[in-house]
Amino acid sequence: MDSSSTVPHATRPDGFDGEHDARVRAALTYAYLSIPFYAKKRPAPDGETLTSVPLLWKHQIRPTLPKEWVPEGRDVRAELASGEIELVETSGSTSERTRILWDKGWWLHQEERGMRTNAVVDRAMGDAAHYREAILTTPVCGLGSCHSGEMTFEERTDEHRLFLNSRADPTFWKPSDVTRMLDELTRHKTSGLESDPTYLATLARQAKAAGRSVDVADFVTLTYAMTSAAHLRAIKEAVAAPVFQLYGASEVGVLFMQGEDGLLHHCPKTTHVELLPVKVATPGAEDVALVVVTTLDRKVQPLVRFVVGDLVRVARRGPRRFTPVAPIVSPEGRVQDAIVRPDGAWVTSGAFDRAIAAHPGVAFYQANQPDSTSVVVDVVADATATASLAAEVRERLLPLLSPLEVTVRLATGIAAESSGKFRLVRRHFTVDLGALVDEGAGVSA
Repeated sequence: MDSSSTVPHATRPDGFDGEHDARVRAALTYAYLSIPFYAKKRPAPDGETLTSVPLLWKHQIRPTLPKEWVPEGRDVRAELASGEIELVETSGSTSERTRILWDKGWWLHQEERGMRTNAVVDRAMGDAAHYREAILTTPVCGLGSCHSGEMTFEERTDEHRLFLNSRADPTFWKPSDVTRMLDELTRHKTSGLESDPTYLATLARQAKAAGRSVDVADFVTLTYAMTSAAHLRAIKEAVAAPVFQLYGASEVGVLFMQGEDGLLHHCPKTTHVELLPVKVATPGAEDVALVVVTTLDRKVQPLVRFVVGDLVRVARRGPRRFTPVAPIVSPEGRVQDAIVRPDGAWVTSGAFDRAIAAHPGVAFYQANQPDSTSVVVDVVADATATASLAAEVRERLLPLLSPLEVTVRLATGIAAESSGKFRLVRRHFTVDLGALVDEGAGVSA
């Protein structure tokens, strides 16, 4: 385990999981004794440490599903048919769609547990008689499409949850779609809204233009994709409730939930997270780490030292509220979404966004790095932007991206990925992760 995350007992707050280390050892032992994928590779390693176990990459999982990930003696086909085992497919925001197995009901249980580490969210969700949740993201989920097309309010409601969106790209929302969603939030008496930041920023801008607000009583969590400063500006102009970041991944569950102190704190009982410091320079971002996850509460497809593919900024000296894992300052985007400069430095999506965060004229943007020498940035202007917006954005980026050739263009819109998600930055060539962390040698992304 990450020795830098050890917490003296005297500093442990209420709610700290004193059994976390024991859970890690038990999860490691279980995986190697019960799951064929691990058992056929080697004997169970010493349960005291994870460092003897090699990192697990997505490309190693794809050809081994489903039989190698279910304990011996269980009938995979029958349990998939009955729903005891759920087969889902990640959205693949960077063209890395991966199938994954969940225990029945696992996702919702661990998600609520993670969200409720935030006191504001906990109070709202604790009022079971009145709590109502709405979800705003792409309607595509699992292995098919759900809540898409012309569906009624009742058809998009599942117990206390309302699925707002029925179109694959908010760029194509009609005024009637926006009006419907705003009206439904009020009709639903929404307490908490879970949303993709681009989807909510789009709704918020259109609500403001119509002289309306986004009616959410208690809180908003932003997840599914990376949040930009422009997203937050638009959202906070139309949403009165507090807005928090929720960081996780379909393969492993909720990892970190933002607290009222602004830091994202590791959520207990679902995972252990190693934050491996990157070896390359990361201008515009300090204490950047690669996220490596071991699941703690899964019977089917437990993952040991799984590389999610994300970079984060770590608050190494920050308070450990719930586990020995250090909190993070911010998600910094996918490894595949980091710009690589000719000098070997990596510019994370987060660093890129902070470089232009203060410019109020940017509504949406996307940066593309087609090769090792250039970056092209498409910018959608806010209504307040001046004619010099492109030149001003380029001037802010040059100190961060030099010596890359930087081109900034005005655009009328940014296209969604095939998954329905939006990427702030896209690199179009692979690099050897051996340059990033010691354990990544020979793996490209």
